[in-house]
Amino acid sequence: MKKIFLVAAMAAVVLTSVNAQNKYKPENMSFSTELNYSPGGATTDGQFSLPDYGAKVRLHLNEKMAVRLKLGLNTSTDKDVTYYESPTDQKEYERNSKESITTFSIMPGFEYHFTKYERISPYVGGEIGLLTSTAKTKTDNTENDDKTETKRPGLGFGVNVFTGVDVYLCKGLYLGFELGLGYDSMNYKRGTTTTVSGSTTTKTDGTTSNLQSRFGFHATPSLRVGWNF
Repeated sequence: MKKIFLVAAMAAVVLTSVNAQNKYKPENMSFSTELNYSPGGATTDGQFSLPDYGAKVRLHLNEKMAVRLKLGLNTSTDKDVTYYESPTDQKEYERNSKESITTFSIMPGFEYHFTKYERISPYVGGEIGLLTSTAKTKTDNTENDDKTETKRPGLGFGVNVFTGVDVYLCKGLYLGFELGLGYDSMNYKRGTTTTVSGSTTTKTDGTTSNLQSRFGFHATPSLRVGWNF
């Protein structure tokens, strides 16, 4: 958080030396691309396109309107180790469990920019898109070679309204921040479970499916670095 505030302060210093004769913002029918990084912070459910890393491409129709395509990737992993005593030999062994969820999003959207300032471009907009996810659970132990792996695919959609600002450091280079209000829904299928016991491998269909829905305000301090071309 401190690093982001420092970057914002540096951008503000640059703004004090602005030359009003220069044009820093993108021209009509020009493209811009950016990379996003979110170090974490105050956030609730509802952010689906850029929880960790992301990228975005924009086509600036004119100085006030732009269409965008945003890609997002989120991977979370939870590992647990349980220690237990075997009733066979009275020795202690470990049972390892690993759960991971990987979500990918593709979100087309629209932005409306306010053109009052030369180097600062506040905007509002909305986006709607597709979400895909894979949930995996793996378990094994140190007592024998038995293993279990469950895979569950998910498919859903997301809707987001947002506001943000681009701060142009020089012509073609900017920093940005964004926050918004979002809803997403993910439908996880039954999936499959693969069990390995000794030399025997069995594969069965999952026993549950579920629908997850989230709605919330997100204000994660995300750093966006972009280029116009």
